[in-house]
Amino acid sequence: MIKKLALLSVAVASVFAFETALAQKKEINIKKEYVADIYSPKQIMIATRVMGFIKKINVEEGDVVKKGEELFVVDPSDIYSMLSQARGALLQAQSGVLMAEMAYADAKKDYERFKNLYSHGAVSKRDFEKMKLMMNIRKKQVDMAKGMLKQAQAGLNMAQNQLKYAKVKSPIDGVVTMKMKKVAEMALPGYPVLVLSDIHDLKAKSFVKEEDIDKFKLGMDVKIYVPSLKKYYDAKVTTVIPSADNMTHSYLVKYSFKKIDGLLPGMYAKAQVVIGKEEAVLVPFSALTSRSGIVGVFVEKDSTATFVPVKQVAQEKDFIAVKGLKGGERVILYPPADLIDGQKL
Repeated sequence: MIKKLALLSVAVASVFAFETALAQKKEINIKKEYVADIYSPKQIMIATRVMGFIKKINVEEGDVVKKGEELFVVDPSDIYSMLSQARGALLQAQSGVLMAEMAYADAKKDYERFKNLYSHGAVSKRDFEKMKLMMNIRKKQVDMAKGMLKQAQAGLNMAQNQLKYAKVKSPIDGVVTMKMKKVAEMALPGYPVLVLSDIHDLKAKSFVKEEDIDKFKLGMDVKIYVPSLKKYYDAKVTTVIPSADNMTHSYLVKYSFKKIDGLLPGMYAKAQVVIGKEEAVLVPFSALTSRSGIVGVFVEKDSTATFVPVKQVAQEKDFIAVKGLKGGERVILYPPADLIDGQKL
């Protein structure tokens, strides 16, 4: 009697030792992943407006900078010399205006005196006209001196601006994506020293093989996964370049984000795109196992474990979509390594 009870307890334990779940037939989205890069469509080449040796560079590639932050400094020694010359030219022009105005004042007094004498017949008309001509000449000399003063002032302003341009500041909030010069190298106007990317306007792009390009439609939703942030971002297809690369036969697809919190240009990403729908059977991930290198699940039927090979189609959260089952089967979860096909449970 005791032996029968022991055998019965073992049999009951073996029946309830395995947890099972129902395989569910369902239409699922077929997804495909494409390697993507985060980039900024707004790149700015930062160059100096003055020529000179680079005295200091305050940033490195990858640094995030704020608008107005000092990026690099060009040695202003030549600019100081230019500034000194401009100040000297301004002083000379101011002196010239003063002298011209004094000469004009004297010529005007002589004209007024000769005008009075001429009215009384004390001087000839010729002498009177000569004084009038001299006064007009002195007046034009004043105008010319003032014109030269304006030029000198403009030269000084330019020199002062040149000094200001020696310190180059960031025009945007951005990230340094390229550093093209080093300290002590010559900076030339129009030749970039740094390249900045705007961090407030970011997109993603990927290259798609020609056999998949017909799946991409403008405005379609995609998920962009950024491994470094362990985060998914909602995005849409905004551009499909209708010309393939001759070498790779792939097409460039661009995506725009709804939110870009935490993203930076140059980040590696994966674009997850729904390329179709398909009927499949969903089983818990814990039901999958392998025997002799073949992936499958154990189906429990009539207290017997039957190994059924399956093909994985996609993953839906904690479930795996597979082919090889009809749906409605009860699969064994966490099957032990020693469980074999046809074993009684």
